[in-house]
Amino acid sequence: MKQKQIKFFSQEDNTIEKKKAAKEEAVVPYAHITSNGKLTLPLITLQFLGVDTAGGTRFKVGIDQNKKGFVGLYLVPIQSADEPSFELTRIGRGYSLLLKGVFLKLGLDFKNTYYRFVLKPVDLDGVGEGFFAKLTEQSVRKDSEEDGE
Repeated sequence: MKQKQIKFFSQEDNTIEKKKAAKEEAVVPYAHITSNGKLTLPLITLQFLGVDTAGGTRFKVGIDQNKKGFVGLYLVPIQSADEPSFELTRIGRGYSLLLKGVFLKLGLDFKNTYYRFVLKPVDLDGVGEGFFAKLTEQSVRKDSEEDGE
């Protein structure tokens, strides 16, 4: 009779190598409105969008007039202070644009409502390259609730 060739397995053969998929950090550039009327842009958002924060960057801010209601803001970075624009100022770990009057004229209740935006690059004809901050979240501010005590 012919001898059988049998391969026996060991504990090492029973282990499964887990391959860790390289997770790419998906940076979602976002902004939000503070309770005192500032559009806050975190540093990581500005870096992701390629905005130079060192050189006194200013932004032209606008809305789409063809839309009913508020859907978002157009932000176009410029270096010249000659055009009507808003200065990007440093606050804490990020930057902000003081747009309190603009938000009030748009009817946004930023004192009681939290507004969050997602930014994406856009090319605006005749204006240049900028960003569209699309309104994605609207909720009651936790810090503005009435004290029930």
